[in-house]
Amino acid sequence: MDYQFEAVGPTLRIVTLVFMIVFAFCILGLLVVLAALPGALAKRNRHPQANTVNLLGWLGLPTGALWVVALAWAYWDYSPKSGVQAISSDLEGQLTALELAVSKLESSLSGTNQ
Repeated sequence: MDYQFEAVGPTLRIVTLVFMIVFAFCILGLLVVLAALPGALAKRNRHPQANTVNLLGWLGLPTGALWVVALAWAYWDYSPKSGVQAISSDLEGQLTALELAVSKLESSLSGTNQ
């Protein structure tokens, strides 16, 4: 009994091998993207410990649990409220200085138009 596609056998083996290699590279690429995800998110959010989050993401990928911790840490609200208040008071000072400069400019323009 002859196999109908016997001549195609070696070609199918090569095609299967190529597909398996491509699939392995896709899986490897997905693992790299997943491992780098917490670090990339931390850098995008300007996290002060972005490098540590990145390292924990790479080390935590084999365990899974540490990778989840790194992902949560990348989104953690780390900004102290006093920093926001300091920026707000600085902006208030700049606004007061601008209002003073505008009032001086208006008074000098009204003095020259009379």
